[in-house]
Amino acid sequence: MPSPTVAVGAGVSLLGQRSARKAQGAASAAAERQAELAYKRSLPWDVKGDFGEAIFDEGGRTLGMKLSAPWQSEYDVAMEGAKKQRGYISGFEGDPMAAGKTFYDMQKAIYAPEQEKDRLSLESRLLAQGMLGSTGGAGRMEALRKAQAMQDLEAQYAGLDKAQGYIDTYRGRSASDLGMAETIGQLPQKYAETGRGIGTGMSSIAGTSANLSSAAAQARGQSQANLYGQYAGMFSNLAGGGSGSGAFGDLGSLGNFNTASTFNTNPWSEQSAMLAEQRM
Repeated sequence: MPSPTVAVGAGVSLLGQRSARKAQGAASAAAERQAELAYKRSLPWDVKGDFGEAIFDEGGRTLGMKLSAPWQSEYDVAMEGAKKQRGYISGFEGDPMAAGKTFYDMQKAIYAPEQEKDRLSLESRLLAQGMLGSTGGAGRMEALRKAQAMQDLEAQYAGLDKAQGYIDTYRGRSASDLGMAETIGQLPQKYAETGRGIGTGMSSIAGTSANLSSAAAQARGQSQANLYGQYAGMFSNLAGGGSGSGAFGDLGSLGNFNTASTFNTNPWSEQSAMLAEQRM
């Protein structure tokens, strides 16, 4: 049958193991709590300013951005302007050739009377000279006709260029208005980035705290386990392998210790104090 000292040593050893497991469980629980805290602090923060606001909905996992009233008005003006600019060229964009003819007809209406005047003037001169209907007269009339036809051809090409330039101009104006609207619409994005940055920074701090808390709990558990291990080893030495006589002499009963001994009557008092300190 094992001696009381051996039994006590075994009990202390089991107590140390239990304490270590308890400390590990506490460390795990602390780490989970800190991880949850880190997650919550990592969520974006709501931020508001003169340009608008960025609101994070944790439940719906959505981020809403809204312009302030004055900037919403500016945004609406820009969007309406873009719509109007495209409206000016809605009929031209679908058929540029038709648009070119429209500009050609406009130019033709300007110079056509001059062309007719030049033709009648040439006919009058040829008639007065007796050349109307002659080979020479016909040649001069043909030359005038070709010159006027070339003028018409040039006007047609000019009409196409004007149509394309017209389309490009109003497309550019529309794009400019859209760009302005886009810039205004993105103003709350800065607030969203600020809120996300705050959350990221807080998460980093919480994560560091979690690591420190977990490490501290594990260190306390290991320290307690080591201390109980020292107790178990001391009782094993006292037991002297179960013979009742160990390294400290005949210690069959703890009551044999007295103040006249060469060692402390409570040789593990220092360790007891350390254990009490660890539990605080």
